[in-house]
Amino acid sequence: MPRNRQDVEREIKVAEIRRAAVDLLRDGGYPALSHSAVAKALGLARAAIYWYFPTKDDLFAAAMADVYAQDLGTPPDDPDVMARLRWAVERLTVLQPLTHALHERARQSEVAAELEAALQETLCSRLRDLLAPHVPPDRLDQVATAIIVFVEGLLTQPRSTDERLGLLEFLVTELTRA
Repeated sequence: MPRNRQDVEREIKVAEIRRAAVDLLRDGGYPALSHSAVAKALGLARAAIYWYFPTKDDLFAAAMADVYAQDLGTPPDDPDVMARLRWAVERLTVLQPLTHALHERARQSEVAAELEAALQETLCSRLRDLLAPHVPPDRLDQVATAIIVFVEGLLTQPRSTDERLGLLEFLVTELTRA
């Protein structure tokens, strides 16, 4: 069935709202995001935002999905495992305050929990694909899980870029030894 004008206008409006929400998140984190702030940024009535995103968590999850897609959606086309892992860890470092907010909201919000689970699965799958040529199949899930747990912990500690990447390289080298 062909789409009608109303469907197209809705998609455009939702995309505008999501872009404004992403901008607010990037500028001020979770506390800066609200229906009122998005409405003000777009020159709309607050009720218009609620029409598309009934709760702050719905708005937050949609914006976070966009943030992750923008920042982690296109890894470098580099066959070097460490180059790609360094790229991902540095992007995750920048995203850490927003990721922490998502983790906190996931404890109370189903939509945030669903997004967090989907993002985890996507990152795990991409990591397994990256490691598959370098790790025996019977160890792949365990090695990928160890790296994920390590990176999550690493991102919560105040470390310099060199320290962070040095520790990552050490771990990956140890785990991918034949």
